[in-house]
Amino acid sequence: MKRIFTFIGCLTLAATMQTKAQSQRLVLVEEFTNASCPPCAAQNPTFNTLLANNTVKVVSIKYQTNWPGVDPMNAQTQAEVGPRVTYYGVTGVPYSPIDGDVNIAAIGGYYQGAPHNIIQSTIDTKYAIPATHDIALTHAYSSDFDSIYVTMNITCTQTGTGNLKARIALVEKEISFPAAPGTNGETDFYYVMRKMYPNAAGT
Repeated sequence: MKRIFTFIGCLTLAATMQTKAQSQRLVLVEEFTNASCPPCAAQNPTFNTLLANNTVKVVSIKYQTNWPGVDPMNAQTQAEVGPRVTYYGVTGVPYSPIDGDVNIAAIGGYYQGAPHNIIQSTIDTKYAIPATHDIALTHAYSSDFDSIYVTMNITCTQTGTGNLKARIALVEKEISFPAAPGTNGETDFYYVMRKMYPNAAGT
């Protein structure tokens, strides 16, 4: 199995901001999904193509949940997936907030929160909003490759106050199984969250 890891830093901000300087936003797309969820298998191919076509504008994190059925990736990450499920109040999968926004309008008969509702214009609109912070991540491996050391530097580029949380997620870019690990037939999984630092609550 080929493993490529990426670090994604995200900053959650609740504040009123006034423009001081502008930073280019990278849109954060999160998805709650499961290897035994038939609607996930139905929506993920188109959704994954959209994300792959927007790697300059989007960073993705996929959380593999422990329902509605078996998911071996969740078995390794439930301690961090569970708090994110609670944070967003997720009651069904697939479910996709974009930049923390769970109120994307439903289109084409889909439910609110469905990945199907995120289309190119949704990404373009979010990308056009200036970010309030610059975030720079660097990492290094230990000499025996059993540890990764990550540094996140955050620079505020707009004035304001608020309650901030910094979260770092390690995602695996692609996981390919020779046979479906769940019951929905999917064998390829992208941007799967593997670890959150220091934990799902952030700093």
